[in-house]
Amino acid sequence: MDTPVPNLQPRGIDLSLPTCEETQCNSHGDCVPPPGGGTDLVCDCHLGYRGEFCEDTVNGALSLPLTLSVIAVIIGLLILAFILAKMRQRQKKNRRRHLAAKHGYNIAV
Repeated sequence: MDTPVPNLQPRGIDLSLPTCEETQCNSHGDCVPPPGGGTDLVCDCHLGYRGEFCEDTVNGALSLPLTLSVIAVIIGLLILAFILAKMRQRQKKNRRRHLAAKHGYNIAV
């Protein structure tokens, strides 16, 4: 005969309901008692989040300046590469002219 398995879940607790961390702290922090005492829980935000309800990211304010800085560095490197390529091309052209003049070649460079 099968014996019923006792319910291991405490009475009056519905584990399918969202937790304080999910609702109050946006799943980015833990609900803890306030430092000065009291009954209302406050959010202790995880690393990378801040705000009363852990709604802001720490690096959110950096995203635009960081993006612009990266674009500026890439454009600067492209300009530098272009200038170096032109200088190298001019050096090769001057070297060919010098060798042609040295050996008496009449080559239009």
